Parts: sequence; structure tokens; C-alpha cells
Amino acid sequence: MRTLLHPACAALALALLTACGGGSSTTGDNANADTTAYTLYHGGDIVTMEGDSGSTVEAVVVSADRIVFTGALAEARKAYPNAAAHDLRGATLMPGLIEQHLHPLLGGLFLTMPAIAPEAWETPERTWPAATSPADYLAKLKASFAAHTDTGAVFWTWGYHPYFHGKLDRGTLDALSTEVPIGVWHRSCHEFIVNSAFLKHFAIDAATVAKAPNEARAQIDLAKGHFFENGAMMYLLPVIQGEFAGEATLRKGLALMVKQLHRKGITAYNEPGAVMDASMARLYAEVLGGADVPLFSSFLVEGNTLFMTKGDSALAYAERALDQLPREGKVRFLPGHIKFLADGAIISQLMQMKDGYLDGHHGEWMLKPEYLGPATKLFWDKGYQLHIHVNGDLGLEEVLNAIAQRMQENPRQDHRTVIVHFANSTDAQVKRASELGCIISANPYYVTGFADKYCQIGLGCERSNAMVRLGPAEDLGMHISLHSDLPMGPADPLYLAWCAVTRTTHEGHVVRPDLAVSRHTALRAITIEAAYSWRMEEELGSIKVGKKANFTVLAKNPYRVPIAELKDIPVQATVFEGRLFPVAH
Repeated sequence: MRTLLHPACAALALALLTACGGGSSTTGDNANADTTAYTLYHGGDIVTMEGDSGSTVEAVVVSADRIVFTGALAEARKAYPNAAAHDLRGATLMPGLIEQHLHPLLGGLFLTMPAIAPEAWETPERTWPAATSPADYLAKLKASFAAHTDTGAVFWTWGYHPYFHGKLDRGTLDALSTEVPIGVWHRSCHEFIVNSAFLKHFAIDAATVAKAPNEARAQIDLAKGHFFENGAMMYLLPVIQGEFAGEATLRKGLALMVKQLHRKGITAYNEPGAVMDASMARLYAEVLGGADVPLFSSFLVEGNTLFMTKGDSALAYAERALDQLPREGKVRFLPGHIKFLADGAIISQLMQMKDGYLDGHHGEWMLKPEYLGPATKLFWDKGYQLHIHVNGDLGLEEVLNAIAQRMQENPRQDHRTVIVHFANSTDAQVKRASELGCIISANPYYVTGFADKYCQIGLGCERSNAMVRLGPAEDLGMHISLHSDLPMGPADPLYLAWCAVTRTTHEGHVVRPDLAVSRHTALRAITIEAAYSWRMEEELGSIKVGKKANFTVLAKNPYRVPIAELKDIPVQATVFEGRLFPVAH
């Protein structure tokens, strides 16, 4: 999933983180005598995500931003008699929930505009109801446009999907207005559909498009007002950046995103594929690094455009740029990680599929196979961990071929190459990925949100129902994490865990339950396994002495509720680096 921060949108963006026994303490035998402030959590289930499924302890003691004790309540009180007690009153304390992969600017931007999408979207300001048919979509589009009072400004909206909403093109939008610029941002975030006033407003015409690179021209249809995928976005985003993603809009959107993530119990997230730019790092630090922001924000570098524009100099360029960016603190870039994007977006059905599509259309490459090999080699040989976006089974085949070649040429132990999204695959490919030492970060919402529709259009039922093939990966003992890819799916870890365990669609169908994962694996996937995928498992993801004191307080124990209720457990609060942040409802 492309984001407005990574260098594929360069002109837009750049011109724009001791094992615990029954009880232990890092303060040693003098805990009773020291004057350090301690907080003792007790009075509810404390699920550690250490050990067996649902393992709990009676008490946790925190000093500053670290866990110093886990174990029996009596031992905690004896060792820390002066600790301030926090009674959970029957609630459940979990490790802080983790969003392995989301896009803060995309997520923030969509929160600033009307969301007219196939599913309802809850935001900090309101809930946008689902638009489930072409007529419903047009009615909601017209109503939102009627509320747009600044006729000199672009009317932006997000969420259109042709499989749910029917045909939409320049002519349709011109019928809505020939005076006010209208920009419809596709549900996939990889496409725009615009009206004639939009083209005039931004001085886009046949002559300007003719000057674009071949890849961009092939993905622009001015007659239909359609811009899609990598090339077109590289052309369009720099042109519209000032109004689509100006600093005031970005600040507002990021603040809304922080509220949204906190509501869902998230204490850490990562954006794979971010711009290496000091001005954006400053904006992040100011908005995401504020004292009252209870989130750890990490970023890693996008490699497609680096390689395509810098070639063999991409590695040196990346490392020089990273030297200028923060690597510690609440907001940081993670060194030694690189993100590549192999094929197109699943939500617009542009992933590369071995057997094509039922309607005859074809997928798109984000990084053509002939470039994937040398691009991955450049960073692999330097010891980088690769994160590779791939959605189609043909795309996955090319990714696995590239990793097999890397392992043959330069074998590496514990390389943790992340297969990102993991939408379409075969059992044989899962087995091969496991044998190559890859790990998985999957978006289980693909099944919930799109399996039923893709059964009818594009993929057919056999392939659509088998998306996100996690059960076989669990059987092979692979490391699995979950993510939303916000705004591709809701940034709600418990909901994502429910999706992965139940494989239930919005229409209530349970598809291929044999491909589901266990509850324990799903909960690990939003805690310790997510941290593992960033090489931060010694800092985050479980309740263990020495780790960060990041917790999520839930009204119920997710191991004890009926599985149907997993997604609905209320989040009461988070604890970030030892500080309690209640969730307002």
C-alpha cells in the first residue's frame, strides 16, 4: 500500500522500538529502601503473552517507563510496599496492542474528508454509514457535495469502489458540478477520479500529461478523469499536494488518527515506506511526539523509488538520509529495514494473479520482477530486513524467487523477510516461504470486507474465499502478525484478530474456516509477533521484566469471551511508558 510519505510520491513528500520468573525486580534487594516511584497493577487478569495461551500473573510493578516485577500479588506488595496501587477492578491488563503496519498520513487524510465507502467507518468526529449500491453511493456523494460550501476549494472524498458503487468517471462528476473541482479518492488509495473543473484547477491537460514518463501516461485516462497506480500517482500527487495534503490538513488528520488509535487500545504502530526527509520528521515529532500522545510511532524506508531513481547508489543514499533522522524516542526511523512493493493493490484488484481475472483485466507491477532481484540484493547483502508488499499469487511467486536467489547467493540466518499483506497464495507457496525463513504480516480484513464481492467479480469464489491463508502458516510454525494498512482496513487490533479467527464476511458468511488461525495466534499477532516483525520483541509486545511499560486495559479477558465477542471488547485505557491514558467513550 503506497503512502503519501514515501519517495514514490517524492515531490509530494519532499516538496511536502531478563526473563521474568514468579517475581523479580530490576531494583534488586534494596527495593524496600529506595525512594523510586512504583505503580502496582492488580485486581484483574494480567495476560502476559509470555508462555502458554492466556498465561496470567497477579501483579505487575512499573517504575518510570519499565516493568520491574511480574508475579504474585503478595510478593509484589512485600517487595514494593510503597508502590502506588492501581486496582484494575476486574478489568484485564494486556501488553499494549500493536498495529504492525498502517499509514498515518493516508489514515489522517481520509479522516479529514467525507468517507463514502462500501462499509461504515467510525471516526473520532462521526460515523459514516456504508454506501452499498450505486444509487446509494451517488445519493451520499450528492449530499456530501451539497454540504461543501467553499466553492473555490476542491471537494475531496474517499471510499469509492466500482465493484460496489458502479461506474464513476469524469462525466459523472461533471454532472455534479462543472465549476467546483471534485477529487474522488479510490477506496484503495491507489487511484483518483476527477471532474473537468479539477483538471482545469490544477492545469492538467493532454500537453502536460504528454511530458510525463511512459509509465505514468499508461496509467492516466484524461477522458475518464482516471489516474491509477504507481506511475499516475507519481505524476498527480506532486501537482495536487498543496491542496490535498497541505500542512494544516496533515496536522489535523494526524491528530484525529492519534485519537482513533488510542480508542482502539493501540500503543505502537509502524509505517513501512516513509519519506526520508527532515521536514516531515519535524512534523511527525511535533504532532506524533507530543507529551500527551500515547503512541510509539516508527517508520521504515520505502525502496522502490530509491532503487528506480538511484540505482546502485540507493543504499548509500538511504543511509546518508537516515543519518539525519531520529532513531530513538517516541517517533523514530528504524535503521536496517527497507520496504519494497511488488504488485498492485488488492482493493482495486490490480494484484498480479497466476490465472488472471474472470473479466479479462490484468494486474499491475509496482516493481517489475526484473528489478525486484537487484533491488532486494542491494539491501540484503548489507544485512537489511526486507518488508515486501505483495498481494497476488503471481506476485508472491516472484517475491519468493527473489528471496530464494538471495539465500542461494548469500545465506542469512534470521533474516525475517516480511511477506506484507499476504492476500493470495497457495499451500505450496506458504510452505516455500516457511522454508526460506520468511515471516508474515497479513491483513485479515481482506476476507471480511471483500471475499463476498470478489467471489462475484474478478477472482471467483475459490480464490476469494481462500484469501489470507493463515491456517497453513500457523501449522508450519511461522511467525504471523496482523495489520490494518489503515485506511485499507480499520485500525482495530481486536477486530483484526476476530477477522483472522472467524473469517466472517460483512454479509455473515464464514469462508474457508480451515484457513483460520487460533485465538492465541491471533492475539500474539497483535502483540509480541508484531514486535518481533520489527526486531523489537525485547522492548514491546509482552509483559516481562525489563520491557516498556506499555499496556492496554480491556473490560474483558479476550481469552475468555465467546469468540464472536472478541471484536467488541471495550478498551478502557492504555498505559504508555508507565503513564495511564483513559479512553473516553
